[in-house]
Amino acid sequence: MTAGSEGQASAAIAPDHSAPLTGHGLTWRQSRAALTARRALNVIDRTARVLVVTALIGELTVVLTDITIRFLLTQSLLWTEEASKLCLTTLAFLGGALAYRARHHTAIRFVTRFFPETLRQAVATAVDVFILCIGLIVLDVSFDLLAVAQTALTPILQISSAWLVLPFTVGLALIVLFAAERLAFDHPGRMVLAVGAIVLALMAAVIAFGYLPVPKPGNGLALSLMLILFFVAVLLGLPVSFSMLLGSIFFLQITDSAPMIAAAQNTVDGTGHFILLTLPFFIWAGLIMEKGGISVRLVRFAMALVGHLRGGLLQVVVVTIYLVSGISGSKAADVVAVGSVMRRELKRQGYRPEEEAAVLSAAGAMSETIPPSIAMLVLGSVTPISIGTLFIAGLLPAAVIALLLMIAIYLMAWYRDTPRAPRASLAEFAKSSGGAILPLVMPVIMIVGIKFGFATPTEVSAVAVLYGIALSVIVYRSIDFRNFFAIAVDCGLLAGMVLFIIAAAGSFAWTLTAANLPAELIKTLHLLGDSPSLFLIGSMILLIVIGSLLEGLPALIILGPLLLPIANQYGIDSIHYAMVILLAMGIGIFIPPIGICFYIACAVSESEIESSAKTMLPYLAVLIAGVLAVAFVPWFTHAIPRLVEGH
Repeated sequence: MTAGSEGQASAAIAPDHSAPLTGHGLTWRQSRAALTARRALNVIDRTARVLVVTALIGELTVVLTDITIRFLLTQSLLWTEEASKLCLTTLAFLGGALAYRARHHTAIRFVTRFFPETLRQAVATAVDVFILCIGLIVLDVSFDLLAVAQTALTPILQISSAWLVLPFTVGLALIVLFAAERLAFDHPGRMVLAVGAIVLALMAAVIAFGYLPVPKPGNGLALSLMLILFFVAVLLGLPVSFSMLLGSIFFLQITDSAPMIAAAQNTVDGTGHFILLTLPFFIWAGLIMEKGGISVRLVRFAMALVGHLRGGLLQVVVVTIYLVSGISGSKAADVVAVGSVMRRELKRQGYRPEEEAAVLSAAGAMSETIPPSIAMLVLGSVTPISIGTLFIAGLLPAAVIALLLMIAIYLMAWYRDTPRAPRASLAEFAKSSGGAILPLVMPVIMIVGIKFGFATPTEVSAVAVLYGIALSVIVYRSIDFRNFFAIAVDCGLLAGMVLFIIAAAGSFAWTLTAANLPAELIKTLHLLGDSPSLFLIGSMILLIVIGSLLEGLPALIILGPLLLPIANQYGIDSIHYAMVILLAMGIGIFIPPIGICFYIACAVSESEIESSAKTMLPYLAVLIAGVLAVAFVPWFTHAIPRLVEGH
């Protein structure tokens, strides 16, 4: 079973499409025309990658220049925000298209793995046909949006607003090309024709319905149909970003709520927040420091710190995830980095692979509130919550759950009479501590810089990239120019995938609002009896379930802005509620049997899914107990912010 590859972007400059053709004999796929088409697509792919890396480096240069000018001359570059929007749309739509070709868009395979082989192939083919259709529909609408944008100029640079929409159109054109490539090369020809005819007939029926002079369904029925379509598409393997676009298209086509251009406009607007630049920058900084050998140094430090306890190496996994999360920001990246480093030593000391997978999953879920978590940055960008306060407030809740996990590991190791490793000597501890000091400076700089107003989150994230480059290139000398470019490409693909999800979620969230879902949600929650406690528990269950289905971030983007005002009506503090939903979402993406990151942990640990799921159960109970403790003891959330703010 595969569940996508978030956080595992390939370092290759272009994807490898040289897999042998199976079972089709001498077809056009082996012809000169097919070879020419592949070469042309690879050239397009490389060109798009260069544009994405150029956008990254250009925006980093702009932000760092702005910081320098403000520091020296107490002035700012007024056009920074407009340049940032162009960078973000380039990363979101060109990077998102490249991530699709490189198969980095997360998809659920839990349901389809039970299908017979032929049906599974048919569903996989249908997924790419749907992506082709979605791309064509939104591409067509994007031309209308482009025409509208050509009539306006940006306020500062006075350039055509069409430049901000153009990456959207180009990205969709690339998605159409790459989807056609998959259908032409990766699926049996007869199946493409058969499945394609069915999917095209369904899409044509929906489009035709929109133009028929018949009564349209009410918002309630249309919303129910859209949500059913959305979840069925997700469970059958359509990447969540495309599932959200499909849901938006379906709703707008069968109702009279708004013209189709609204889907395109809200998708572009989904990437329009300046704060979103923190995402690619923190991802970039994390990848640089990860490739620069930072994880190994932090593992050594954790070994010296807790390696002598019962269940020592599993304790090290928890502590290292806590430390690494403050650098990488990506849960999948944390799991891959720590699991890869620890796997050999765990195996050598007799730990079962499923134990590593279970503890990796539990620790990854725990670390969602450790800055600079991507989930925290996204939540801060879609809700009026201070990212600086989120950063400092999340440290203690994660530490509480980490402590509970370590106690559980200790008790289980004691029950099994697991041998203990010797305590590290003072010299070993001093050496490992020295190696961990410089990496751990970065999260401290981030938290202090943002919370005390020395810089904005975007500026701090740009400084983090510069710090990571200095540390890995100058101090450790572990990265050269070739590695640097490959890491920038990896960042573009991963950031593109995340930003594309955010963009699609912008359209989907607008559609949900147009369908009056917030009011319906409030009515449903009032059935709980207006109890803050029941609301917190209901929110936890909702985020765990939806987070496991939607790969976490989309659930947060959609539900965060809807649930936060309701929480405030119940008298629940925004920061406290943010901790609860972040941790619940973290459990969702690591929970068996369909949590995306759970499968990544199993793959890294080389463990069987079924046995790892059973081993995960006691840790899952600890995670839920920990989130309940955070939910019903607000002091865990507010202690550090009050200490820092002096009240």
